[in-house]
Amino acid sequence: MKPTFEFDEPILYTTGAYIQPMKLTKENGGEVWVWIVREFDDDTFLDGDLHNPKEYGDTKEELLFVEE
Repeated sequence: MKPTFEFDEPILYTTGAYIQPMKLTKENGGEVWVWIVREFDDDTFLDGDLHNPKEYGDTKEELLFVEE
């Protein structure tokens, strides 16, 4: 059965973030625990360039958008 979560690109590297464990429930009722970033606390990089993304958004594109 397909789980109710999946990973996606891009992968961001951060030198400082608050992370928190989160429990996800699979379609078959099983559970899995993952780490999520709760809040950024330092610079974040995308492909080696400084990129400080939003902490939440309604879409993936909104997460990656950075206001100039």
